Amino acid sequence: MLSESRILIVDPSADNRQVLSTMFERRGAETLQAARIRAACQLVEQVQPDVILVDGDEVEHPRGEAFEDLGRLASRSSAPIVVLGTLRRRLSPLETGHFVRKPYHYAALIRKIEVLLGNHA
Repeated sequence: MLSESRILIVDPSADNRQVLSTMFERRGAETLQAARIRAACQLVEQVQPDVILVDGDEVEHPRGEAFEDLGRLASRSSAPIVVLGTLRRRLSPLETGHFVRKPYHYAALIRKIEVLLGNHA
């Protein structure tokens, strides 16, 4: 179900982005990467991803720039956003967000993305 899907991975760690990209590309998805949410805000207007994965560690602080950038990202894209990390739903600027707690299992993350793509299509 990931075949021909476009997934944007936003994570400050190049290693994490590469691992996630490889995992999704092996299942037929096209992946795009951004190190920061602000860069992803510019990218979504050009590439229109089907799903956006965001590392939640940088949006932990509700007064930080990344927290505000996450709200901007949500307003610029109709794609579902999945936040990976420890971000609490009540702190999120996302009205409807999907959260996967770290440490996550890859199989469960893949299933979550497949469900979202099925609902989003």
